[in-house]
Amino acid sequence: MQSPVVVLNTSKQRESGHKAQMSNIAAGKTVADVVRTCLGPRAMLKMLLDPMGGITLTNDGFAILRECEVAHPAAKSMIELSRTQDDEVGDGTTSVIILAGEMLAISAPFLERKIHPVVILRGFQKALDDAQTILRSIAVPVDTNDRDQMLGLIKSAIGTKFVSRWNDLMCNLALSAVQTVAFRTADIEAAKADDSSKMDVDSVPAAANAAVNTAGASGAPSAPAAAMGGTDKQATAPAATNTASAATMSVATSSTGADAGASTAASEKAAAAAATAAVTAEDKKSAAPEADVREVDIKRFVRIEKVPGGEIEESRVLDGVMINKDVVHPKMSRRIENPRIVLLDCPLEYKKGESQTNIEVTRESDWARILEIEEEQIKHMCEKIAAVKPDIIITEKGVSDLAQHFLIKNNITALRRMRKTDNNRIARATGAKIVSSPDELKEKDVGTGCGLFSVEKIGDEYFSFFTKCANPKACTILLRGPGKDTLNEIDRNLQDAMCVARNVLFSPFLCPGGGATEMALSVQLAQRAKSDIDGVEQWPYAGVAEAMEVIPRTLIQNGGGNAIRTLTELRAKHAAGLTTWGVDGEKGVPVDMNDYGVWEPLAVKLQTIKTAIDSASLLLRVDDIVSGTAKRSE
Repeated sequence: MQSPVVVLNTSKQRESGHKAQMSNIAAGKTVADVVRTCLGPRAMLKMLLDPMGGITLTNDGFAILRECEVAHPAAKSMIELSRTQDDEVGDGTTSVIILAGEMLAISAPFLERKIHPVVILRGFQKALDDAQTILRSIAVPVDTNDRDQMLGLIKSAIGTKFVSRWNDLMCNLALSAVQTVAFRTADIEAAKADDSSKMDVDSVPAAANAAVNTAGASGAPSAPAAAMGGTDKQATAPAATNTASAATMSVATSSTGADAGASTAASEKAAAAAATAAVTAEDKKSAAPEADVREVDIKRFVRIEKVPGGEIEESRVLDGVMINKDVVHPKMSRRIENPRIVLLDCPLEYKKGESQTNIEVTRESDWARILEIEEEQIKHMCEKIAAVKPDIIITEKGVSDLAQHFLIKNNITALRRMRKTDNNRIARATGAKIVSSPDELKEKDVGTGCGLFSVEKIGDEYFSFFTKCANPKACTILLRGPGKDTLNEIDRNLQDAMCVARNVLFSPFLCPGGGATEMALSVQLAQRAKSDIDGVEQWPYAGVAEAMEVIPRTLIQNGGGNAIRTLTELRAKHAAGLTTWGVDGEKGVPVDMNDYGVWEPLAVKLQTIKTAIDSASLLLRVDDIVSGTAKRSE
């Protein structure tokens, strides 16, 4: 008899077939259980100790899982989910993990019944396509120019967070920061019109900053923007009707069941639901303006400066930039009104050789001449800078003592060793351009958009403030608070709030919160599974509908409510077409979200469902796990 041929290394751990699939499902459910209690306004906090002894105190799903060390590959894949969700939309990191874990859990019975994973995935994919159609049909438009609506939306996003007790303050901080850095079409058009004589139009952000010097006080909307807002408000009803009709058409198209009568009935039900959504949208008077926002770069242009001490109520958004730097020489001015600012990324020092340089000097006069050359070179640099008459010069490199002497003689204040990111934000806020050599300085490179430069001491450190900017497209949020851990958690919550505001600026549609959206998906997908889906695929399709209930169920459990009774009430409401009914997370009882006022961005919901179903599909396709580690000793 022929001896067996060994292809894989037998000393490695290996799981294959059904065992590998069940192992992945168990890992996914375990990760979901870790963050399950972190959902909703009654969420519990997790305290994590990192290897360096630092403490993380948070209920943010991504922050928790990021600190967890896991060995199972499927668990690592689940943790990447929350990272993707955080990078893409910034919110819903806990929901996506819970939903993905539930998707894996409902797959287990199908695998036990020997249903092929590919058939399960086909059912999942159909459910995902229909879920996106249903989501768009129940979404209502929002007017992004209405500050009260936007504040209410952000309040919903951070109502489950640690900072919910300072709701109004944090919502105002997040919204003001996002509206400050939002770059709209009107800004670009104004830049092109006003800036053609001063700057190169291709440099859009810098051009816009320079152009808006004549635009008046910070926060005042330009005439084109105001006109655009007015036009959009008039287009409320047609927009809502079009949304409803489009949703109806897509629903009618997607119903491909064998039974034509059932299909027609389902289409009529969907049409009625879409019409209800349209009426609701009209009643709410919430017009959806065109998303004319070109860029909202929170990561680069919004800096959160955490300064321990003081009270949280002292936190504010600056109409400019704040840097943790002091002037380089005590004789330099620490307060300048309407300063002219020059930004450099080169050193104001004598240029040294690229490698080790040796000079052999035989005469004393030669040595004196070498020193004179150094002085002349630095003097030449300072004269070139002084030629454009700046008040402040900021460089990313060093400033020598001799350069400081010449700058003081010309009454110029200097800041040195500025980070590249800080320099970019100052450029954006003041209209200056970063120049790589003093010889290249021109009048158009000087920033004049700043109203006040001042150096202030907060706690034990000095901070430079560039405030009262005409139209800053970059800003700093100054956070005060009792301790480092508290400030870190507020920082994480603020990032989520700003991401929510950014998402709505790009896609101005909202879905009802409090588990209402997931409940609507669950009920409508369950109805479609009975009428439109044939064969074995009907089981996984209905399984997705069942999995959607995990969000309202978790909210009820975390709020201390009766899960079975409340879910039954919610199913009855949604079966009657009341798609805005969800869970009051404080008490765990059903409530109408129109009255309760909890709404979430459509972009977050779409991303959550797509990410959860796609990741569950990915893990179900795995039928072999070969570990890089050796087998455990028997």
